[in-house]
Parts: sequence; structure tokens; C-alpha cells
Amino acid sequence: MKSQPIRTIVIGSYPFPAWLEFASQNLERFGQNDIQEMIDDAVIAAIHDQVSAGLDLITDGEQTRLDFNLSFYGFLQGIKKETISPRLWGPPAHDQRGKHALVDELAAPNGLGVVEEFLRLKRLTPVP
Repeated sequence: MKSQPIRTIVIGSYPFPAWLEFASQNLERFGQNDIQEMIDDAVIAAIHDQVSAGLDLITDGEQTRLDFNLSFYGFLQGIKKETISPRLWGPPAHDQRGKHALVDELAAPNGLGVVEEFLRLKRLTPVP
């Protein structure tokens, strides 16, 4: 019998390191360069774990999505964001998220950031 490894890949989000979780809850305490450095460091950690585990295909672990559900809204035009949620108490859930109003046709003239995420992964991945 010929031995063939099972091809493997991570699907979905890789858990944030604790320091990135803290930072994502306190973004106002950091400058834009600080945030980009933290994201790069978290992507490097996710890459390292995946390479060390011998995965065939790696991802950035979605470490750039500091607010996973709503982070892509920053790429969209035509939305007026509600800045203060009407519900602040109780277990964290989607009903604590702001309700945003459509004020114009939805558009993402510069894309949703996927190209930048790919280029970051390519830049940070060690060449075998």
C-alpha cells in the first residue's frame, strides 16, 4: 500500500492571540501603524502554526478582521453607520451591533480588501 498524506488546509478563522483580542477591543489606544504591525504579527503567528503543522495550503487566519462580522463595512459606500448601539447589556450578540442605514447605492469601489490580504500573506509567508 502506497502512503499518501491527506491534503490539509485551515478553513475559517484562526483564533486571535490574546494581545490582538485586547487590541481589537481598544483600537482607539493605538495608531494606524501600531494596528498594521499587530495585524502583521498575528498573521505571522498564524502562518507559523500552519507551516509547523505541515498544512499544504495556508491562510492569513482572518487576523485582519478585527471586528469579524462588520469589518468589511469600512470598504462600502452608501451606508451610514450607527455609532452607539441601542443595546449594551447582556451576552455579546448581534443585537448589540449598531443598525446601519442605507443612504445610497451600495458600492465597494476599491474592493473588499481581499487583494491586500493576499499580498500581505504572500509578503509574510516564508519561502521554502
